[in-house]
Amino acid sequence: MSQLTNQEVETGETEVIEYLDFTGQPHSFIGDGYTLYESITDLDLTNCKIPKIDNISHLKKLKKLCLRQNLIEKIENIDQLESVQEIDLYDNKIEVIENVKDLKSLTYFDLSFNGIRVIENLHSKDLPIIKELFLANNKIVKIEGLDELTTLKNLELGSNRLRDIENLNALINIETLWLGRNKIVEIKGINHLSKLKILSIQSNRLTEIGNGLVGLNSLTELYLSHNGITNIDGLQTLKQLRTLDISGNKIQKLVGLDQLPDLEELWCNDNLVDSVDNIEQQVTKTIKCVYFERNPVAQHPQYRRIFINMFPVLKQLDASFVKRN
Repeated sequence: MSQLTNQEVETGETEVIEYLDFTGQPHSFIGDGYTLYESITDLDLTNCKIPKIDNISHLKKLKKLCLRQNLIEKIENIDQLESVQEIDLYDNKIEVIENVKDLKSLTYFDLSFNGIRVIENLHSKDLPIIKELFLANNKIVKIEGLDELTTLKNLELGSNRLRDIENLNALINIETLWLGRNKIVEIKGINHLSKLKILSIQSNRLTEIGNGLVGLNSLTELYLSHNGITNIDGLQTLKQLRTLDISGNKIQKLVGLDQLPDLEELWCNDNLVDSVDNIEQQVTKTIKCVYFERNPVAQHPQYRRIFINMFPVLKQLDASFVKRN
Protein backbone atom coordinates (compact mmCIF):
# COMPACT_ATOMS: atom_id res chain seq x y z
CA MET A 1 0.00 0.00 0.00
CA SER A 2 1.41 3.42 -0.92
CA GLN A 3 1.26 6.48 1.24
CA LEU A 4 -1.31 8.91 -0.14
CA THR A 5 -0.39 12.17 1.46
CA ASN A 6 2.80 12.62 3.43
CA GLN A 7 4.23 15.88 4.67
CA GLU A 8 7.94 15.12 4.84
CA VAL A 9 10.86 17.11 6.18
CA GLU A 10 14.46 16.19 5.38
CA THR A 11 16.86 16.46 8.30
CA GLY A 12 20.29 15.34 7.16
CA GLU A 13 19.85 11.78 5.98
CA THR A 14 16.90 11.06 8.24
CA GLU A 15 13.41 11.20 6.75
CA VAL A 16 10.77 12.60 9.09
CA ILE A 17 7.15 11.72 8.32
CA GLU A 18 4.61 13.91 10.13
CA TYR A 19 1.34 13.19 8.33
CA LEU A 20 -0.18 9.97 7.01
CA ASP A 21 -3.54 9.91 5.23
CA PHE A 22 -5.04 6.64 4.00
CA THR A 23 -8.65 7.82 3.75
CA GLY A 24 -10.80 5.36 1.87
CA GLN A 25 -8.11 2.68 1.54
CA PRO A 26 -9.40 -0.49 3.23
CA HIS A 27 -6.84 -2.59 5.08
CA SER A 28 -6.83 -5.25 7.79
CA PHE A 29 -5.01 -3.44 10.59
CA ILE A 30 -3.28 -0.17 11.40
CA GLY A 31 0.16 -0.38 9.81
CA ASP A 32 -0.83 -2.93 7.19
CA GLY A 33 1.60 -2.27 4.34
CA TYR A 34 3.06 0.99 5.61
CA THR A 35 5.40 2.22 8.32
CA LEU A 36 4.15 4.10 11.35
CA TYR A 37 7.11 6.37 12.04
CA GLU A 38 7.55 7.68 15.57
CA SER A 39 7.63 11.20 14.13
CA ILE A 40 3.99 11.09 13.00
CA THR A 41 1.85 13.87 14.48
CA ASP A 42 -1.29 13.44 12.37
CA LEU A 43 -2.75 10.05 11.36
CA ASP A 44 -5.94 9.91 9.27
CA LEU A 45 -7.48 6.48 8.68
CA THR A 46 -11.02 7.47 7.76
CA ASN A 47 -13.17 4.79 6.14
CA CYS A 48 -10.51 2.06 6.03
CA LYS A 49 -12.63 -0.80 7.46
CA ILE A 50 -10.20 -1.14 10.36
CA PRO A 51 -11.62 -3.40 13.14
CA LYS A 52 -9.25 -2.57 15.99
CA ILE A 53 -7.11 0.17 17.52
CA ASP A 54 -3.57 -1.19 17.80
CA ASN A 55 0.05 -0.67 16.72
CA ILE A 56 0.04 3.01 17.69
CA SER A 57 1.28 3.06 21.30
CA HIS A 58 4.77 4.08 20.14
CA LEU A 59 3.51 7.28 18.50
CA LYS A 60 4.54 9.59 21.33
CA LYS A 61 4.35 12.70 19.15
CA LEU A 62 0.92 11.97 17.71
CA LYS A 63 -1.45 14.93 18.10
CA LYS A 64 -4.36 13.99 15.85
CA LEU A 65 -5.81 10.50 15.46
CA CYS A 66 -8.75 10.14 13.06
CA LEU A 67 -10.47 6.75 12.83
CA ARG A 68 -13.84 7.87 11.52
CA GLN A 69 -16.11 5.43 9.72
CA ASN A 70 -14.41 2.17 10.59
CA LEU A 71 -15.47 -1.10 12.23
CA ILE A 72 -13.94 -0.49 15.66
CA GLU A 73 -15.84 -2.08 18.55
CA LYS A 74 -13.63 -1.15 21.48
CA ILE A 75 -11.69 1.86 22.73
CA GLU A 76 -8.23 0.52 23.55
CA ASN A 77 -4.49 1.10 23.23
CA ILE A 78 -4.70 4.89 23.35
CA ASP A 79 -3.56 5.46 26.93
CA GLN A 80 0.11 5.85 25.95
CA LEU A 81 -0.53 8.60 23.42
CA GLU A 82 0.76 11.27 25.75
CA SER A 83 0.74 14.08 23.17
CA VAL A 84 -2.57 13.37 21.46
CA GLN A 85 -4.91 16.37 21.37
CA GLU A 86 -7.69 15.09 19.11
CA ILE A 87 -9.24 11.62 18.83
CA ASP A 88 -12.02 11.05 16.32
CA LEU A 89 -13.96 7.76 16.51
CA TYR A 90 -17.10 8.99 14.77
CA ASP A 91 -19.22 6.27 13.14
CA ASN A 92 -17.83 3.01 14.47
CA LYS A 93 -19.37 0.17 16.49
CA ILE A 94 -18.36 1.24 19.98
CA GLU A 95 -20.85 0.49 22.77
CA VAL A 96 -18.84 1.31 25.92
CA ILE A 97 -16.70 4.29 26.88
CA GLU A 98 -13.65 2.62 28.42
CA ASN A 99 -9.86 2.71 28.61
CA VAL A 100 -9.83 6.50 28.45
CA LYS A 101 -6.85 7.08 30.74
CA ASP A 102 -3.84 9.38 31.00
CA LEU A 103 -4.86 11.50 28.02
CA LYS A 104 -3.40 14.61 29.58
CA SER A 105 -3.25 16.59 26.32
CA LEU A 106 -6.64 15.60 24.88
CA THR A 107 -8.93 18.52 24.10
CA TYR A 108 -11.22 17.01 21.43
CA PHE A 109 -13.00 13.62 21.62
CA ASP A 110 -15.63 12.53 19.10
CA LEU A 111 -17.64 9.36 19.79
CA SER A 112 -20.69 10.27 17.73
CA PHE A 113 -22.61 7.72 15.68
CA ASN A 114 -21.80 4.67 17.77
CA GLY A 115 -23.92 2.45 20.03
CA ILE A 116 -23.08 3.99 23.41
CA ARG A 117 -25.84 3.77 26.03
CA VAL A 118 -24.14 5.16 29.15
CA ILE A 119 -21.78 8.10 29.66
CA GLU A 120 -19.11 6.69 31.95
CA ASN A 121 -15.39 6.43 32.78
CA LEU A 122 -14.63 10.07 32.00
CA HIS A 123 -12.48 11.47 34.81
CA SER A 124 -10.67 14.77 35.26
CA LYS A 125 -7.42 13.05 36.28
CA ASP A 126 -7.35 11.37 32.86
CA LEU A 127 -8.83 14.22 30.81
CA PRO A 128 -7.68 17.34 32.65
CA ILE A 129 -8.06 19.80 29.73
CA ILE A 130 -10.83 18.25 27.62
CA LYS A 131 -12.80 21.02 25.89
CA GLU A 132 -14.96 19.34 23.25
CA LEU A 133 -16.94 16.12 23.67
CA PHE A 134 -19.19 14.76 20.93
CA LEU A 135 -21.68 11.99 21.72
CA ALA A 136 -24.32 12.63 19.07
CA ASN A 137 -26.39 9.84 17.59
CA ASN A 138 -25.87 7.16 20.19
CA LYS A 139 -28.39 5.41 22.47
CA ILE A 140 -27.87 7.52 25.57
CA VAL A 141 -30.95 7.82 27.82
CA LYS A 142 -29.52 9.95 30.64
CA ILE A 143 -27.10 12.86 31.00
CA GLU A 144 -24.63 11.64 33.60
CA GLY A 145 -20.96 10.94 34.20
CA LEU A 146 -19.81 14.42 33.26
CA ASP A 147 -19.41 15.95 36.71
CA GLU A 148 -15.61 15.97 36.65
CA LEU A 149 -15.20 17.48 33.18
CA THR A 150 -15.33 21.08 34.32
CA THR A 151 -13.10 22.24 31.44
CA LEU A 152 -15.70 21.32 28.81
CA LYS A 153 -16.72 24.15 26.50
CA ASN A 154 -18.59 22.24 23.80
CA LEU A 155 -20.93 19.32 24.52
CA GLU A 156 -22.88 17.53 21.78
CA LEU A 157 -25.66 15.14 22.87
CA GLY A 158 -27.99 15.45 19.93
CA SER A 159 -29.91 12.50 18.46
CA ASN A 160 -29.99 10.35 21.56
CA ARG A 161 -32.85 9.22 23.81
CA LEU A 162 -32.76 11.92 26.47
CA ARG A 163 -35.94 12.99 28.24
CA ASP A 164 -34.48 15.36 30.84
CA ILE A 165 -31.82 18.04 30.95
CA GLU A 166 -29.98 17.10 34.14
CA ASN A 167 -26.64 16.65 35.89
CA LEU A 168 -24.94 19.63 34.26
CA ASN A 169 -24.28 21.43 37.54
CA ALA A 170 -20.49 21.19 37.33
CA LEU A 171 -20.13 22.26 33.71
CA ILE A 172 -19.87 25.96 34.43
CA ASN A 173 -17.52 26.63 31.51
CA ILE A 174 -19.83 25.26 28.81
CA GLU A 175 -20.21 27.66 25.87
CA THR A 176 -22.10 25.48 23.38
CA LEU A 177 -24.68 22.81 24.24
CA TRP A 178 -26.39 20.67 21.60
CA LEU A 179 -29.47 18.67 22.65
CA GLY A 180 -31.43 18.46 19.40
CA ARG A 181 -33.40 15.39 18.32
CA ASN A 182 -34.15 13.93 21.72
CA LYS A 183 -37.37 13.58 23.73
CA ILE A 184 -36.95 16.55 26.08
CA VAL A 185 -40.22 18.05 27.33
CA GLU A 186 -38.96 20.92 29.53
CA ILE A 187 -36.12 23.42 29.53
CA LYS A 188 -34.50 23.12 32.94
CA GLY A 189 -31.24 22.47 34.73
CA ILE A 190 -29.19 25.03 32.81
CA ASN A 191 -29.88 28.36 34.57
CA HIS A 192 -26.38 28.33 36.07
CA LEU A 193 -24.59 28.11 32.71
CA SER A 194 -23.70 31.81 32.61
CA LYS A 195 -21.02 31.32 29.91
CA LEU A 196 -23.33 29.50 27.50
CA LYS A 197 -23.35 31.19 24.09
CA ILE A 198 -25.12 28.66 21.85
CA LEU A 199 -28.00 26.40 22.87
CA SER A 200 -29.84 23.99 20.59
CA ILE A 201 -32.92 22.03 21.69
CA GLN A 202 -34.39 21.53 18.23
CA SER A 203 -36.72 18.65 17.41
CA ASN A 204 -37.76 17.74 20.94
CA ARG A 205 -41.12 17.83 22.73
CA LEU A 206 -41.18 21.33 24.21
CA THR A 207 -44.46 23.22 24.46
CA GLU A 208 -43.24 26.35 26.24
CA ILE A 209 -40.08 28.12 27.41
CA GLY A 210 -41.03 29.18 30.93
CA ASN A 211 -38.16 30.16 33.25
CA GLY A 212 -35.72 27.67 31.82
CA LEU A 213 -33.51 30.28 30.16
CA VAL A 214 -33.19 32.70 33.05
CA GLY A 215 -29.52 33.24 33.92
CA LEU A 216 -28.16 32.55 30.44
CA ASN A 217 -26.83 36.09 30.16
CA SER A 218 -24.19 35.27 27.52
CA LEU A 219 -26.49 33.45 25.11
CA THR A 220 -26.19 34.73 21.53
CA GLU A 221 -27.78 31.87 19.56
CA LEU A 222 -30.88 29.86 20.48
CA TYR A 223 -32.36 27.06 18.36
CA LEU A 224 -35.83 25.77 19.31
CA SER A 225 -37.27 24.74 15.96
CA HIS A 226 -39.55 21.76 15.39
CA ASN A 227 -41.06 21.38 18.82
CA GLY A 228 -44.67 21.96 19.85
CA ILE A 229 -44.14 25.41 21.36
CA THR A 230 -47.21 27.64 21.58
CA ASN A 231 -45.93 30.24 24.05
CA ILE A 232 -42.48 31.86 23.74
CA ASP A 233 -42.78 33.94 26.89
CA GLY A 234 -39.45 33.56 28.72
CA LEU A 235 -37.03 35.00 26.17
CA GLN A 236 -37.00 38.46 27.71
CA THR A 237 -33.83 38.03 29.78
CA LEU A 238 -31.63 37.05 26.83
CA LYS A 239 -30.28 40.55 26.22
CA GLN A 240 -27.30 39.33 24.16
CA LEU A 241 -29.35 37.14 21.80
CA ARG A 242 -28.57 37.67 18.11
CA THR A 243 -30.01 34.57 16.44
CA LEU A 244 -33.35 32.99 17.36
CA ASP A 245 -34.82 29.98 15.57
CA ILE A 246 -38.40 29.17 16.60
CA SER A 247 -39.51 27.80 13.24
CA GLY A 248 -41.74 24.78 12.90
CA ASN A 249 -43.75 25.28 16.09
CA LYS A 250 -47.34 26.34 16.86
CA ILE A 251 -46.72 29.98 17.73
CA GLN A 252 -49.50 32.46 17.00
CA LYS A 253 -48.31 35.48 18.95
CA LEU A 254 -44.82 36.88 19.48
CA VAL A 255 -43.98 38.06 23.00
CA GLY A 256 -40.78 39.23 24.67
CA LEU A 257 -38.85 39.92 21.47
CA ASP A 258 -39.19 43.67 21.97
CA GLN A 259 -36.74 43.29 24.86
CA LEU A 260 -34.00 41.75 22.72
CA PRO A 261 -32.12 44.79 21.37
CA ASP A 262 -29.34 42.86 19.59
CA LEU A 263 -31.54 40.41 17.68
CA GLU A 264 -30.30 40.16 14.08
CA GLU A 265 -31.83 36.92 12.79
CA LEU A 266 -35.33 35.60 13.50
CA TRP A 267 -36.48 32.31 12.03
CA CYS A 268 -40.23 32.02 12.60
CA ASN A 269 -41.36 30.22 9.47
CA ASP A 270 -43.93 27.42 9.64
CA ASN A 271 -45.91 28.79 12.57
CA LEU A 272 -49.36 30.36 13.06
CA VAL A 273 -48.47 34.07 13.27
CA ASP A 274 -51.30 36.07 11.69
CA SER A 275 -50.75 39.70 12.76
CA VAL A 276 -48.43 42.18 11.06
CA ASP A 277 -49.04 44.59 13.95
CA ASN A 278 -47.80 42.00 16.44
CA ILE A 279 -44.61 41.53 14.44
CA GLU A 280 -44.02 45.27 14.07
CA GLN A 281 -44.43 45.80 17.80
CA GLN A 282 -42.18 42.92 18.80
CA VAL A 283 -39.29 42.76 16.35
CA THR A 284 -36.48 45.31 16.54
CA LYS A 285 -36.15 47.66 13.55
CA THR A 286 -32.49 46.70 13.24
CA ILE A 287 -33.30 43.09 12.33
CA LYS A 288 -31.28 41.88 9.33
CA CYS A 289 -32.86 38.53 8.51
CA VAL A 290 -36.41 37.24 9.09
CA TYR A 291 -38.30 34.14 8.03
CA PHE A 292 -42.10 34.19 8.20
CA GLU A 293 -42.98 32.05 5.19
CA ARG A 294 -45.76 29.52 5.69
CA ASN A 295 -47.44 31.61 8.38
CA PRO A 296 -50.90 33.13 7.81
CA VAL A 297 -49.28 36.57 7.71
CA ALA A 298 -47.21 35.55 4.68
CA GLN A 299 -50.37 35.04 2.61
CA HIS A 300 -50.92 38.78 2.33
CA PRO A 301 -50.52 39.82 -1.34
CA GLN A 302 -48.15 42.63 -0.31
CA TYR A 303 -46.28 40.52 2.24
CA ARG A 304 -42.83 41.16 0.87
CA ARG A 305 -43.30 44.90 0.34
CA ILE A 306 -44.78 45.35 3.82
CA PHE A 307 -41.88 43.61 5.57
CA ILE A 308 -39.18 45.39 3.57
CA ASN A 309 -40.74 48.75 4.47
CA MET A 310 -41.22 47.69 8.08
CA PHE A 311 -37.56 46.84 8.66
CA PRO A 312 -35.26 49.45 7.11
CA VAL A 313 -31.99 47.47 7.34
CA LEU A 314 -33.44 44.08 6.44
CA LYS A 315 -31.08 42.14 4.17
CA GLN A 316 -32.94 38.86 3.83
CA LEU A 317 -36.64 37.93 3.88
CA ASP A 318 -37.19 34.19 3.87
CA ALA A 319 -34.85 32.62 1.30
CA SER A 320 -34.45 35.77 -0.80
CA PHE A 321 -32.13 38.71 -0.38
CA VAL A 322 -33.71 42.14 -0.14
CA LYS A 323 -33.10 44.55 -3.01
CA ARG A 324 -33.78 48.20 -2.36
CA ASN A 325 -34.06 50.94 -4.97
